[in-house]
Amino acid sequence: MASTSFRIGAGTTAWLVASGLIWPAAGQAQVLEGRGFPVDYAVVEFEMQPVAGQVHMLAGAGGNIGVFAGSDGVVLVDAQFAPLTERIRTEIAKVSNAPIRFLINTHFHGDHTGSNMNLGAAGTLIVAHENVRRTLAQAHYIEMIDTLFAAFGPAGLPVITFQESVTLHLNGEQIDVFHPAPAHTNGDSIIYFRGSDVIHMGDIYRTRGQPLFDRRNGGSFEGLIEASDFVLSIIGENTKIIPGHGVVSSKADLREVRDIMATVRDRIVAAIDQGYELEQVIAADPSGDFGWRPGRLTVEELIEWIYLELAAR
Repeated sequence: MASTSFRIGAGTTAWLVASGLIWPAAGQAQVLEGRGFPVDYAVVEFEMQPVAGQVHMLAGAGGNIGVFAGSDGVVLVDAQFAPLTERIRTEIAKVSNAPIRFLINTHFHGDHTGSNMNLGAAGTLIVAHENVRRTLAQAHYIEMIDTLFAAFGPAGLPVITFQESVTLHLNGEQIDVFHPAPAHTNGDSIIYFRGSDVIHMGDIYRTRGQPLFDRRNGGSFEGLIEASDFVLSIIGENTKIIPGHGVVSSKADLREVRDIMATVRDRIVAAIDQGYELEQVIAADPSGDFGWRPGRLTVEELIEWIYLELAAR
């Protein structure tokens, strides 16, 4: 296993983005250009769902939060938006009054890391792949929402980083954190709670909308398939899967999504091999029978991204 590094920081400067407007508020990265993640925080509703063993899933706005709670403390996987931090704490308190000891970021996107600075400033240790820290420590652009974010303050940066994998031992369980080849981004983490038999895949796996990859930040459509294959190879038939967005799933659910992505890939590769241009492939709609809907991208934009990646191989 590659070496693990420990970095401790303190202090926080932040901004709040809501409904496309920007005003000063503690705990969130400043939007330099673009609309950020427009959210009406006043109407957000939370749902805390038992998953298996000591793991719950908290759904609200942004990425699904994994909540692993026991006598040693709480481990969170992702943390949605900064304006929701206190409400997130309230929801967690319904499951456990233990301190939030660790926060694991599945990747750097703000709908998963928004509460980093609030939690980090309160003493929670943030864990992530080294590319997450590297990205958050500087201004970073997210093409899918056409937004440039400022660097996070020191309290919002991961203090424990790794290259390939890292393991935590807490609440009587082993928690394995894996970094796959670039998939949704170049800094993805997959978190496997071994004892509870629950795995959190972040945005590598989504049960609603379209598969997404952040090509400007190392993401890859082929990588989404490869990361799904990796998870399918290590979990059992009864393992519960927490997606980045959507509902708790099974191995069979993941396999179905993986096979759809592979079919779309194979169709586009065949078209490229036969000399078809981008416009012809888009017109042929290689994902049409799978019901992909517009999301962060139109379906046409997503097919274009996939085509350009595969054509460059």
